[in-house]
Amino acid sequence: ANRRPKGAGRARIETGAPARAGRAEIETAGPARASEGEIAPSEAKAIKGDEATVTDEPNWVCEVGQAQRDLKGEDCFDTRRVTLSGEDVAVIMVADGHGGSAASRHCRKHLLDYYIAAAGDGSAASLLGAGATACQQVHEEVKRITNAGSTVTIIALNLTRGELAVVNLGDSEAWLVPPSGSSVRLSEDHRLDTSEPERARVRGMGGHLSHARNRAGDPAGPLRLWPGGVAQARSVGDADVGDYILARPYVRSLCVPTGGCDVVVASDGIWDALYSSAVASSLRSMRRQSASQAATAIIDRAINQRHAYDCHGYLQPRDDTTILVMRIRRSNSAADVAGGGASSGGGCGCVVS
Repeated sequence: ANRRPKGAGRARIETGAPARAGRAEIETAGPARASEGEIAPSEAKAIKGDEATVTDEPNWVCEVGQAQRDLKGEDCFDTRRVTLSGEDVAVIMVADGHGGSAASRHCRKHLLDYYIAAAGDGSAASLLGAGATACQQVHEEVKRITNAGSTVTIIALNLTRGELAVVNLGDSEAWLVPPSGSSVRLSEDHRLDTSEPERARVRGMGGHLSHARNRAGDPAGPLRLWPGGVAQARSVGDADVGDYILARPYVRSLCVPTGGCDVVVASDGIWDALYSSAVASSLRSMRRQSASQAATAIIDRAINQRHAYDCHGYLQPRDDTTILVMRIRRSNSAADVAGGGASSGGGCGCVVS
């Protein structure tokens, strides 16, 4: 994936308040990304993925590390470790707010509680359905309390089955990085500037899409939806934008590669500064260090990259920046059963659509 220039939240008017349909100072957005699958809460429970082996003990172990640099205080994250029907499940979540921090903070406080409560068991099908249900519930709650909005990306790892379940709204990207070979994008981009399906959906509903204006009156920055000036068509909240905003997440499931992997989830403060290949390279070069050390190194690299040609505010973020790294490896007993063979292949995977 290409590095993306900054400017994917709400438009910012000259007073600093969340934008409405006025003039704004915006920076440019980046290139398009592909789409895969989506699912409605009412449909999710019926979807079934590949069957995975269930044992009495986890086949996998994982370590979660995180790093965060605040500018506006709109990024939030959460991590959980739970047992669902006797199976060990690790869950991570990143929420990147816009128009204020109320929506992302509500996600941090409630979203994973709703997610875990809605999951009937630890299967991918159940976790995907729970994600769709929880996102819709938070969406309705946030709309009642604020006009702010937030992206959401949830990754759940069933350590017993070796299954990953992905739920995302917006542009807080998730990537799977195997020990070698190509990285795998786990999330879908919902920026209006880069997603043709989202532009078609919004226009089909009669939505008004246009660029904001700079001080000279010229179009500037990414394509936005008015009123509200939001740059993403899927999120939780954004009550002032109306029904054009969709809280139905993109979802997919896949199996962990035989040789293990790293999974990284980050807000656009990382992806607007670094190519996914640069993030993968950093993770691989630090494979003998902790997940927290890797997360810190990547966030520092992203901040330094954004100041490569400008020393003003060096080592200070130009956007809220959050990264979570999940290092997934075979447990000792599982590795013995597998004969110690490590493959960097993609495992058994299914995209839910």
